[in-house]
Amino acid sequence: MGTSAFQQGKKIHFDNKLYILLRKVSDNLWQLEDCSTKRIQEYTDEQLRSFYASGQLTFVNSNAINYQPSNNHNYLDIRPEQRGSAMVRLAYVTAMLDIPNTLEKLTPVIRQIWEKIGKPDAAPHPSTVIRWKNKYIKAGNDFFSLVERHDIKGNRNERYPNEVIEHVKEAINTIYLSSERRTIQDTLDHAKVVVDNENKLRLTELQLPLPTQRLVKRIIQTIPAFDRYAARHGRTAAIKLFRSVLRHRITSAPLERAEIDHTPLDLIVIDDNTNLPLGRPWVTACIDDYSRCLLGIHISFEPPSYLTVAHCLKDTFCPKINLKEKYPIINNTWDAHGVMRELVVDNGPEFHSTNLENACFSLGIEIHYSARKTAWFKGKIERYLGTMNNSIAHGTPGTTFRNIFEKEDYDPSKHAIVRMNTLQSITRKWIVDVYHQKPHRTLKAPPAVIWQSSILPEDILLPDNLSQIDAILGRSEKRVLTHKGIELNYLFYNSPELTNLRRRCGDKLDVEIRVNDANLGHIYVLSPDKTSIFKVPALFFDYANGLSNWQHRICRGYAERELKKYDQMSWLQAKEDIRKLIEEEFMHKKQKTRSRIARFNGEPTHPNVQPGLFTQVSSPQARQEPTPDNHLIPKTIPINLPDPQLQPQKRFKSIYRERAPHLVEVYQLDSITGFTEDENK
Repeated sequence: MGTSAFQQGKKIHFDNKLYILLRKVSDNLWQLEDCSTKRIQEYTDEQLRSFYASGQLTFVNSNAINYQPSNNHNYLDIRPEQRGSAMVRLAYVTAMLDIPNTLEKLTPVIRQIWEKIGKPDAAPHPSTVIRWKNKYIKAGNDFFSLVERHDIKGNRNERYPNEVIEHVKEAINTIYLSSERRTIQDTLDHAKVVVDNENKLRLTELQLPLPTQRLVKRIIQTIPAFDRYAARHGRTAAIKLFRSVLRHRITSAPLERAEIDHTPLDLIVIDDNTNLPLGRPWVTACIDDYSRCLLGIHISFEPPSYLTVAHCLKDTFCPKINLKEKYPIINNTWDAHGVMRELVVDNGPEFHSTNLENACFSLGIEIHYSARKTAWFKGKIERYLGTMNNSIAHGTPGTTFRNIFEKEDYDPSKHAIVRMNTLQSITRKWIVDVYHQKPHRTLKAPPAVIWQSSILPEDILLPDNLSQIDAILGRSEKRVLTHKGIELNYLFYNSPELTNLRRRCGDKLDVEIRVNDANLGHIYVLSPDKTSIFKVPALFFDYANGLSNWQHRICRGYAERELKKYDQMSWLQAKEDIRKLIEEEFMHKKQKTRSRIARFNGEPTHPNVQPGLFTQVSSPQARQEPTPDNHLIPKTIPINLPDPQLQPQKRFKSIYRERAPHLVEVYQLDSITGFTEDENK
């Protein structure tokens, strides 16, 4: 880069035009002549200098008009060895600027400088120094003109005819830039075949030269890297690889922003009693953006749905006060909880639901949807789920690894040793005692310390009425309240409170209900004015209590298909029949995993979550920690018994009890449920 001054005859580039400083008509006024139109304009010296300082005006060195540096070089792209060589040349050139270009005058000066700096290895010839000097002056005293320019040496003309170039480009578009990701050698072979076929139609003196691999590589390099990657891997993958962070969402306090997502755990879990593999559980987690503390987690065999999201949010909102009682191995406290102001989700169907919108609206939560296939917009929860998988699942017997190619001869089902109850304990142990206590790479402090130092307990937002949280997070539906009550999934719900509501507001009312799909024993009914919420039990409570919506569909389908009955007593009989069939199917040795059976059993995964289809309770003499159990207890109608909620339920005999083989027919689980996997989801 050369230097210039505001002098007469200097050329400047200003306002997208080329001007010449024609003359200075006064001490502070310049006349500029437009090089194209020859029109004269006048500017003060202060105006020209202000234009120069703001970057609107640049000098065009008249001595460097014919000097064009290489397009693929700039003043910052100079290697240290190039800079050192150019500085040596500059030492000789600056000493010769005022000396005539004669051999007698230059030789002693060159010898003197060479003895002083000792570079290069031999003193340069005077003709070489004169060449450096002329280039330097021609470039307008630009230092870059003395840099070695080996890149512009050699032939610049294309050696191959245009026909060969076009055939190679067509081969690249057809073979190389394809989703099959074929190699450069395949592209070259195709181009050679095309050229050879054309040579067969040409005269000997008009034969085309065959392309080389070097030519193919050179033409490929001229294609933008983004276009190459998009053609071979897909546009979505290219956008992900070449993305750039142009803006960053910054939070200033905990619970200002949270992210939630699901992932299957890369671990085969076994049953607590039978030691038989159940399959890979699903994990739904919610993390705080500011402190990186985990706010809530839900682990079960239920596929991602609004039900799993609701369970995770419930765990997020509630304080973990009974954590050490349920999991004695945990040493520290889990303080992170509360209602966030912003919730970041992806485009899963469970997040694009009216139910989630209603729940978040009730609690003042703003939902932010990330763009399609842009996981980096909620990168904190994505990173956490990957870290949890690496820390808990990978390296543990029964791991499924990241993909099937890493398993090789390893059989996860054969080596699985982690029980479902143990997984619940070690996951929360790792969260509370490891992840929250280990200094975070970005925060430079443990997440638990950031949480405790950034928010006061009185600033944590909580739902006003925790007993109504199931109603807030429940699935919303519209129903008509009549003298029969409310019908939902062929079940009827009614209570004295609904009778009083009808007497006050009308015999038929359009009401909104909230349903907990994990337990159909109760529903929540909102009054027409939305001022009251009623918890209404099912009339067939002994069947519906603890029964999930998915399990209810299976029982109805089994009763209609196998028992040829459609009444409620047939559903209760179907529950008992399915229980027996599941016990047999669960012990079927040919099954490698039993994820759908575990999902049907409805093992409790959180102290606030109701049990599933079959009651699973330890005896009073057993340890207090609830353990998922496959001792399946059918719920029959009690006759003259006290309130079952006040009485400890008995543990039935083990499923290892002897059976008469001819009394039990073995069914596959799919034949029991009658549902495909897509329908289950």
